[in-house]
Amino acid sequence: MRNNFQNQLKVYDDVDVFLRDIDRYRVATLLFYEIFKDNRKFLTLNVTKFIRAINNTAEEVSLQQVKKAVYLKLLEVFCRYQNKLIR
Repeated sequence: MRNNFQNQLKVYDDVDVFLRDIDRYRVATLLFYEIFKDNRKFLTLNVTKFIRAINNTAEEVSLQQVKKAVYLKLLEVFCRYQNKLIR
């Protein structure tokens, strides 16, 4: 678990780059998910800009596209910590 946290810290500095490319590259969405998944420290940060950007991107995608579900699943990572609802 410690190693996972260290990896998350290393890529956190570039999170704005991943957020910018979230619509173009599906892997950016998955990477973003892994950065914030079950990371209590990151969840205490002001994540409003991330949530807003993901929400805006999701709103532009039609309901029929799989991307919509992926974005909504990504939003969940900001609401749960170890399967417990936190916000």
